[in-house]
Amino acid sequence: MAVLGSTLLSLCFGMLLISASSADYPDRCMSFSTVSPTTGPGIKINSNIYESNRIYTISVPVDSSTNSVVLRAMDTNNNNSIGLWQRADWYCNSSVLYQRLDTREGFFKANWQSPRFTNITVVIQAFVINVNRVATLSSLKLENQAMITASPSMTSMTSMTSMTSMTRSTTTRSPTTNRFPTTAKTATSAVTTTKSFANSVFLSPIADAIQILLVFLTSKLLF
Repeated sequence: MAVLGSTLLSLCFGMLLISASSADYPDRCMSFSTVSPTTGPGIKINSNIYESNRIYTISVPVDSSTNSVVLRAMDTNNNNSIGLWQRADWYCNSSVLYQRLDTREGFFKANWQSPRFTNITVVIQAFVINVNRVATLSSLKLENQAMITASPSMTSMTSMTSMTSMTRSTTTRSPTTNRFPTTAKTATSAVTTTKSFANSVFLSPIADAIQILLVFLTSKLLF
């Protein structure tokens, strides 16, 4: 009975430890004491446009005090983790952990394969954990392909609207433009009239002289 009682007590104590550990660290990859937003360069990715079933390379800036890196990809529409991380040291509920043995400053790189879903909004999060279990968080949102392809259409619509407005403006001003041929015709008519008047003034004395000469010759022949 004493052995059985001791065994039961040990089992109960073990269950309490497991419960306490689960309550403190629901995701063992996220076992850091504090977290704050990064003040340095953020994470980088080889493409910020989301495509289904594609492998992305995420680069996380680290320094000599970095002990490990926790990564996760979240679908913000449903608030759950998605995709598959490659060659992680720990796979947890919603994230993965990579142990870092190299103490040099630079970039830690990891590969993530996107799911086959299309209409989702993805945010990549990186927790850089130092030796004191203090983490800094940086994140990057992937742009949705459907929203990007819609942008040129909106630009085309705007251009067509601008061209229509310009055409209407030109059509409205067209009567003013037609005044130039009318003015040209008026000027041409004025020049023609001036020439006719000049000719008549120049030819009038000559005609009178010819008439006088004819009268004089007629009188000579008759008398």
